[in-house]
Amino acid sequence: MVAYLRGVWMVMGAPGQLGAWMAAAQRGDHEAYRVLLEAVQPMVLGYVRKRIESETAAEDVTQDVLLTMHRVRHTYDPERPFEPWLFAIARSRLIDHLRRRRRLSTLEVLTDTLPEVAAGGMAEMAGGSAFEILERLPAAQREAFSMLKLEGLTTQEAAERAGVSVSALKVRAHRAYKALRKALTAKSDE
Repeated sequence: MVAYLRGVWMVMGAPGQLGAWMAAAQRGDHEAYRVLLEAVQPMVLGYVRKRIESETAAEDVTQDVLLTMHRVRHTYDPERPFEPWLFAIARSRLIDHLRRRRRLSTLEVLTDTLPEVAAGGMAEMAGGSAFEILERLPAAQREAFSMLKLEGLTTQEAAERAGVSVSALKVRAHRAYKALRKALTAKSDE
C-alpha cells in the first residue's frame, strides 16, 4: 500500500489513492479511513521529524496533525489533490508547535543557583511573615487566594468549594492580589 523509496513516501496503486480514501471516508467508509490514517501517519511523521529534533515532540505533532485532519476532514474537496491539503495542515500544526516552544523558552531562565530573595525576603519587605500578611486579608479574600494560589485549584473548583459563582471568586481573588501587592509595595517604598 505505502512504500518508502529514495526518501519519499509513495502510495502504491493509482495516483490519488489517498484522496480516494479520504472521499470514501467522508461518505462514511470506516475501513477506508483506517487505511488512510495508516498510510498518512508515516508520511506526516517523516515530514515532522525533518523539522523537529525531539522524537517525542515529533510524535506529538504528528498526532496533533492527525487529530486536526480528523476534525477538519469535511473541508477536503475530493476534486483536488489530497497531499497539499494534508501537508498544509501538517505545516500549520508544526508552526504552532514551534511558536509555543519559542514562547515557553523565552519565559524559562536557567540558573546555576537559586535567587537569594525567597519568601523570607518578601516577608521582611512587607514588615512581617507571609502568613501575617495573608491574615490581614478579609476571610473571603484569604480563602480565594489560598485555594487558587496555595492549593492550586481551578477557579471552577474553588468557586464550588466556597459556594459562590466563578465571577465572585475571581473578584475576591483579584482584591486579594491587589491588597497583597499594595502591602508589599508600601513597605518596599519606605
